[in-house]
Amino acid sequence: MSFGILEEVEAILLVFKGKKELPTEAECEFDHADVDQATGMVFVAHTSSGTVEVFDEKEEKWIKSISDCTGGSGVVFDPITKKVFAASRADGHILAIDPASLSVLIKFKTGSRPNGLAVDSSRGILMTADVGDNQARFHHQKTGEMIATVGLIGRPRWCTYSSDSDEYMVNIMDPPGIEFISGKDFTQTRFFNVNKKGPHGLVIEGITAYIACDDATLVTIDLKQMKPVLEAKLAGPPDVLWYNRKLNHVYCSIGEPGVVQVFDGKSLQLIQQIDTEHGSHTLTFDEKLQKLYTFLPESHSVGIYRA
Repeated sequence: MSFGILEEVEAILLVFKGKKELPTEAECEFDHADVDQATGMVFVAHTSSGTVEVFDEKEEKWIKSISDCTGGSGVVFDPITKKVFAASRADGHILAIDPASLSVLIKFKTGSRPNGLAVDSSRGILMTADVGDNQARFHHQKTGEMIATVGLIGRPRWCTYSSDSDEYMVNIMDPPGIEFISGKDFTQTRFFNVNKKGPHGLVIEGITAYIACDDATLVTIDLKQMKPVLEAKLAGPPDVLWYNRKLNHVYCSIGEPGVVQVFDGKSLQLIQQIDTEHGSHTLTFDEKLQKLYTFLPESHSVGIYRA
């Protein structure tokens, strides 16, 4: 195969276990997703239907459609506060969902077009990255009260929170880089210029940031020394990244041509490439069960892989 896949692979490869179609035949467009490993539920934003779809990964079936999430985009699970948050991008609200009962606990207002979400579990804070006005907003998870607003340097993409440095990290499309915001007082602490077109997917592991960029490159940044380390070529413009700590693998979802690429987390060598579907740009991963889920808009389904 192309893209320099390792000829001798000692690592475990992804194995396809099947796919499960949604009950509805309506137009299908998926966005962000996350997993509650305690309940065995996968939550994915279904943008076209304005819902959060819930997949029971233990039973391997779709079990509920949570409505009132128009233009659904960001989804994140907080394992400490045990809440799922979903961004209703079309009407500027956030849904807080109880993963046990699958009920909406509260719906609260944020900016005009919330997209990426990140959680500080220890403080019970949710950050929303808004693509309508390029603002980061910080809310108390329990009440939805907005406690701070920070203007970003440009349009935000993927975002996350690092407890190691106590910082929120937001990929910025242009100027291309990572913006850092203090988790303590919500002040902007630094900006790192990635020097690649359109930083999109972002995952942090220790002091390493993995960034998937629109110019079909995957790069790593040493967050301690604030310098680039490695670079790899991707099959196309990427979206979501996910990290498997057990195997030290990085998973990258690419809608065009419709593949998932698997990289070694230390060397960035390409280990595996699997075909998904045209337009399949999002995935999520269950560290506990070692299952990868890709969301397939053409067949209105979820693809299930065992790591």
